[in-house]
Amino acid sequence: MNRAFIFKVIGIFLLTMVMSWAVMYINSLISERQNLQEGVKQQIAASSAGAQTIMGPILAVPYTEEYYVKVTENKVEKNEKRKDEYVSYMLPDDLELTGGFSNEYKKLGIYKALMYQLGGNIKGSFKYPADYVIKPQHEGGKITFSPAYITMGISDTRGINGKPELTLNGETYQFEQGTNLATLGNGIHAELGKLDVIAAKNVTFEFKLNLRGMENFNFTPIADSNKIALQSSWQHPHFNGSFLPDAATQKITPAGFQAQWEVSSLSSSNQTILLNMLNQGWSDKSTATSASDSARASYPAAQAANSIQSLESLSIGFVEPINVYSQSDRATKYGLLFIGLTFAGFFIFEIIKRLRIHPAQYTLVGLAMALFYLLLISLSEHISFAMSYLIASLSCVSLLGYYLTYVLKSKGHGFIFAGLLTALYSALYGILASEDNALLMGSLLVFGLLAVTMVITRKVDWYQISSKEVSSII
Repeated sequence: MNRAFIFKVIGIFLLTMVMSWAVMYINSLISERQNLQEGVKQQIAASSAGAQTIMGPILAVPYTEEYYVKVTENKVEKNEKRKDEYVSYMLPDDLELTGGFSNEYKKLGIYKALMYQLGGNIKGSFKYPADYVIKPQHEGGKITFSPAYITMGISDTRGINGKPELTLNGETYQFEQGTNLATLGNGIHAELGKLDVIAAKNVTFEFKLNLRGMENFNFTPIADSNKIALQSSWQHPHFNGSFLPDAATQKITPAGFQAQWEVSSLSSSNQTILLNMLNQGWSDKSTATSASDSARASYPAAQAANSIQSLESLSIGFVEPINVYSQSDRATKYGLLFIGLTFAGFFIFEIIKRLRIHPAQYTLVGLAMALFYLLLISLSEHISFAMSYLIASLSCVSLLGYYLTYVLKSKGHGFIFAGLLTALYSALYGILASEDNALLMGSLLVFGLLAVTMVITRKVDWYQISSKEVSSII
């Protein structure tokens, strides 16, 4: 085996590495564009609405307790009047959320973000126990109820369309900005007035909620019995979170999706966690009357918000069927394989047909294949990914087919190579389009190409490559 052959093999290997570096540079460009896309999404969310999480409603009943304590002042014992303020919280006995989503894109320049609009209806009931099971904590204490309110946590209230109205036992109440509870963070509330309850009774509520958000919708079930039924024309939902839809009701078709959830308080710790936080005084309306109460009332709102995030929620992600940046990124991962296979094919042609292909020709072919990925990402920012892939691959294959008819000194050989490249790019698109089976298809492709190479070169005597003639190659 002569030195020229060894130098040729080393040169092809080094050239493959250089072309691979070019593909890696394009991959870094893809990552940069993807980061710009995420930045645009944040800008759109900042001026519109981001991912939404809703929780509630919660009935809050503020009340005061007046009582007397004996104090000694200047050795004189007397009764001093004290007044403590509290809030009693009640969670729904049952709750139903029904509705549907519509979707649209918001654009900023060439970038876009997927938005959704929920047309929802929330209804359910509270069971009022007699006097709310509120008893004086001090001997001789007198309870006085203040106006109650119903509050609803909504992570980004800018997404609320219109002004929802609450119907409670046939009476209509207006929602106002704010939850009045630091624990819930952002949201809305409706003032109910005084609801003095002597005997236990059941109270029903209902309101409509039109809510805009971006990409993800989350609902935190806090009732004893929660039923959720949602639908959309979007064909690519991603169900995640702590609760998945009932398998028998989940349907995803070309017309969209339908899904239902049934969540019991027995299957979730949300009620326990939420009531513990609320009862520890993490509320804007809590008033401290002792050292321990003061410590609870001054509990940092940020820490309370972090605790809220620990609650279990169901989630729907509105996933884009083809993300041009992630697809392009996955495509570049096969760049080294494609360039290496093309160079290997050239080298085998050199051996079988006793051609001499100059390193400059290898370089031009490698650059053409690397530029395929640059064409793909630049086109896909303006037209569909499928059309971008078609244009980029046809451009690359046509250019290489034309060029190789002269390099290989045969139109037939040039067309054969163009056909092989077409098959490779077609296989790559199949891998990119099939997310669930991408690894399997990629593995089969690599194995198939290796098998073809081994079959073609099965009779090559590599020790005699440097001889003037190679007989009985195939």
